[in-house]
Amino acid sequence: MEQSSFDAVEAAVEARLEEARRVHAQASQDSQSSSWDVVDSLGSLSISSSNASETEEQDLVQAVPPTHANLQAQAQAAPVETVRRQFVCPEHGAYWKKVSASGNKRNGEFVARCKKCPVVGGVGLKYVAIPVEEERGKGLFECGECGNVWTSNTACRSLAQYCWAEGCTASDRMQGAYPKEVRAPDPGWLRRFRARREPPIDENVPFDEGFGGGGGGGG
Repeated sequence: MEQSSFDAVEAAVEARLEEARRVHAQASQDSQSSSWDVVDSLGSLSISSSNASETEEQDLVQAVPPTHANLQAQAQAAPVETVRRQFVCPEHGAYWKKVSASGNKRNGEFVARCKKCPVVGGVGLKYVAIPVEEERGKGLFECGECGNVWTSNTACRSLAQYCWAEGCTASDRMQGAYPKEVRAPDPGWLRRFRARREPPIDENVPFDEGFGGGGGGGG
């Protein structure tokens, strides 16, 4: 009799423990699911707030229309690529000017004022750049065969020059080099100054005498 009552008490205690474990597990599961619901709600709240801020910025940009001053300020702030172009004044001749690579006129033309022409009414005479292939001036050349580099004050972009370096056969094959770059030619006073520094050559003197005789022949 005592054994049966003891077993009944033990079974009742085990049942209560099992019920307590089940309630605890259910409470833990409910707590975890509620925490995930809070995180999801916070995430959706942050996403909606960021979308709202982006929408407000877009509405603000659309509400303020761009003005001519703003567009001009943006264009000046951006880096502008320039090129050197040649212009020809009918009265004062050719001159060079750096202009925007995309053209300084709406139609893409390159226009520059001649500084030697008089300014009338605050406006000077402007001329359109000549075609690139017709530009003339001081050119920089490089031979494609031997790598010799030279300059010429009478270069034209569309005309090739021959390399006369010793041992180069490009001229024999009539293979010339076009100028890699053309700039304004050296002024006349600079060319005359360089010419005065070079020793004069007397064309009437025989070749042997003019260059020191070249040495005597063997006996």
